[in-house]
Amino acid sequence: MEKVLQQILTEMKTINQRLDHMESDIKDLKQGQTKLEQGQTKLEQGQQEIKNHLIQLDSQNATRHMDAFSQLKTIDKEVKFIKHKLHQTEEDVFDIKDHLKIIK
Repeated sequence: MEKVLQQILTEMKTINQRLDHMESDIKDLKQGQTKLEQGQTKLEQGQQEIKNHLIQLDSQNATRHMDAFSQLKTIDKEVKFIKHKLHQTEEDVFDIKDHLKIIK
């Protein structure tokens, strides 16, 4: 009988050790899960910051695009004016040369 009780006691100790290991493993898993959740939260915050930054950049880019387009229109107008003035100058030079031929 004592031998059976000893076996039961040994088996109980083994079961208790296994339970202790399981509890320790569960504790480690919970800590790991908490770290993962914290990491996920940080990633979500970073993702939101990137989205906000992209929205800001998109609006700035649109403004810069409009400014550049406006400047191009101004440059185009100035080039047309310079071409016009060049043509007028060429006509004036032609008239002066023609007039000088008459004087000679």
